[in-house]
Amino acid sequence: MKPMNMPVPMERPPGTDLVQAVFQVCHDAVVFTDSAGRVQWCNRPFERLTGYRRAELIGGTLDRIYAEQEDFGVTHPLSGPRMISADHRIITNYLRRDGSLIEAETSGWSFLSTEGAILGHIRIFEDYTATNRLVRVKDKLFDAATDQATSPGEKVDAMISLACEFLHMPVGLVGLVRDSNLLVHKAKSTLAPIPIGTLFPLEESDCRIALAGDVPFETHSTEMAQKHPLLPDIGLRTYIGVPLVVGGERIGTLSFLNPLSRAGFTSAERQLISDFARFAAQQLAQERQIAALERAATQDWLTGAGSSRQFRHDIENVFRTVRRNDAQASLILIDVDHFKSINDAYGHDMGDRVLTNVARSLETVIGANRRLYRVGGEEFAVILPGSCADSAAIMAEQMRQRLAEAPDLASDMPSVTASFGVAELDPDITSQDAWVKCADIALYASKNNGRNQVTSNGSIAGVALPDELWREVQKKHAKTRKQSITI
Repeated sequence: MKPMNMPVPMERPPGTDLVQAVFQVCHDAVVFTDSAGRVQWCNRPFERLTGYRRAELIGGTLDRIYAEQEDFGVTHPLSGPRMISADHRIITNYLRRDGSLIEAETSGWSFLSTEGAILGHIRIFEDYTATNRLVRVKDKLFDAATDQATSPGEKVDAMISLACEFLHMPVGLVGLVRDSNLLVHKAKSTLAPIPIGTLFPLEESDCRIALAGDVPFETHSTEMAQKHPLLPDIGLRTYIGVPLVVGGERIGTLSFLNPLSRAGFTSAERQLISDFARFAAQQLAQERQIAALERAATQDWLTGAGSSRQFRHDIENVFRTVRRNDAQASLILIDVDHFKSINDAYGHDMGDRVLTNVARSLETVIGANRRLYRVGGEEFAVILPGSCADSAAIMAEQMRQRLAEAPDLASDMPSVTASFGVAELDPDITSQDAWVKCADIALYASKNNGRNQVTSNGSIAGVALPDELWREVQKKHAKTRKQSITI
């Protein structure tokens, strides 16, 4: 008894041998069906195209290769059996035996007897599957690149997902060079989590070879899986990677990994991976530019301390939080003593070095959880949420002592001291500007009393200060308000 749904053997119609003789050596896929649409013969390219053996097709219809298939998120309605006139060629969609999509340019005509009777139909298929998939993935890459609603980082994420899907690779990542390591900057993995920020040695992966090359580097292994630091429990058998170049500098690699072996990458796939790498490099360059602009707005270019703009933003937030929660906060202002004399005696280059060194010394005292701001030429500030004036004064004294320490004998740096003003955010202070003004008055009291000392607003309460000190404070704050309005 024969299995169900198997083609029924039948006598080959006239003309089949002639069709076979003519099209046997054709490089395109060819199939011959009788007048009822049953397959009588197909050549080897048709077998390779569809995944079916000739013996499986003979006597059956081509219905099995018509269906619907989703590719890159788009459902394609596939054509049903129909005749195509000899002067037409159309793109028709089919399914391989494994369920994957075939897109072929199809032409066909009827095969007639000498009496004009239809003996069968001939169809020729030219495979455009890879070409059309390539066009679609490039269109999607263009859409991702021109999407104004996404950041450069989001564009790279979308590119990696698109490339993994197109290449059938479960892992894709962007690694940036950090000394002798690569830092995982972006990653997609369906195998195991790969945390962003992970460092792994260049020497322990094929990325070291990809980084040095100019074209995609690939490896394939059909035997034991190679070890990889990001997939220690899985390993990999297929790798392809390409360098990321920004401004002539090789900053990292774009690579794709697979624990399974696969056929070598086609020239079109290798070219596409290079296109992906150029796209990723462009987005990374934009990320760098954006980060540089953000740093310029929030970080002082010389010392690395917070900028004056960031100081105004942060002190406003602290002021509001303290008032809302009935909490404490204090402010320390710092002014380098006789800085103009340092510039005059040693030059502005030395002055820049002194300011940088002052910032580093102050930061070692305040710790990593607090931020130092450069709020003027030689002026710095520290905001201390949760601190009273006494606690802030203790920290200010520690900073003063640190700066007053004699420089190393081998150093060409001049000795430096600084004056400090401390102001607690008292209940009667009505704004952040008034709070800064209180700290400024305390700072000017330190300078007026001989410099290289700490003064808090509590210690000068009720004390009559010289008129010239008040005028200096008023002049400075009028200038600060004007700058704040124009920025």
